[in-house]
Amino acid sequence: MNKDLIVTIHKIFPNLEWKKTKFITSGWDYDILLLDKNFVVRIPKNNEAERRMPIDFCLLTYLQEKIDVHIPTPILKDTESKIAIYKAVNGAPMSEVRYKKLKPHQKNKFAKIVSSFLSQLHKIPKDAACKCQVPEKDAIAENKEVASNSKLICSNVSQREKSILDVFMKKRKKILKGFNPTLIHGDLTSENIFIKKNFDDNLGIIDFSDAVIDDPARDFAALFSYGDQFVRTVIRHYQGSSRQKIFERAKIYYQEMAITLMAWSIKGSKLIKMRDAKKIFHQRLNIKRV
Repeated sequence: MNKDLIVTIHKIFPNLEWKKTKFITSGWDYDILLLDKNFVVRIPKNNEAERRMPIDFCLLTYLQEKIDVHIPTPILKDTESKIAIYKAVNGAPMSEVRYKKLKPHQKNKFAKIVSSFLSQLHKIPKDAACKCQVPEKDAIAENKEVASNSKLICSNVSQREKSILDVFMKKRKKILKGFNPTLIHGDLTSENIFIKKNFDDNLGIIDFSDAVIDDPARDFAALFSYGDQFVRTVIRHYQGSSRQKIFERAKIYYQEMAITLMAWSIKGSKLIKMRDAKKIFHQRLNIKRV
């Protein structure tokens, strides 16, 4: 399959030259072909990923001069196959393990750089994002989906877990209101945040395929994997326009993802095992064993 893919890439992009290749299939929506660590070829795995390709390509092209951190640079795209090539972002993911090894001043520096990126991204005019056809999140549909997932989980957990989930849903309804939608990255996990080994200012952010117009607090949610204090530091330096209760809203979204993962596992998704989903569910909703 790899050889066939390489032949296809040669046919689509005959002027592209490289020596070494690395094939990465772990992504949910895209397979990745890394060429000499210089170019990234993204191959859509499903119809949604195919639909997103021109949107991502347009958005990343627009953001090149608007964002200080390193982001993938669009090089070439093929309209028919929906395959696109980008200049790679150098560095390695800032994993939770790697973050814990940082010295206090390095953690603070990292937080400031992430905060600067979010401040710049969230100030991008909505009309510019709309010109690239970046979708706006449907809050009503989102609320219905979360409610449906919660109902499904309640039928598969203990009474104590159900009670804690009910409390969370009431809190969610109270907190998630009164924000100004902005362009957001949508998937700012540790896997998509790159830092070079010498820890200079060359922060890299990859994978904008989940970019939408939505609550900016969503971009802080995955940052809780580095700890509450890290999120608070990022928010302290944040210059976005919707700062009200941003920590509380971000924490709700962080916990909400655990509900989504639990629902997926109950439905039989191959993306996550029930054991892992339940562990995350217990951790994020502070459900202690008895």
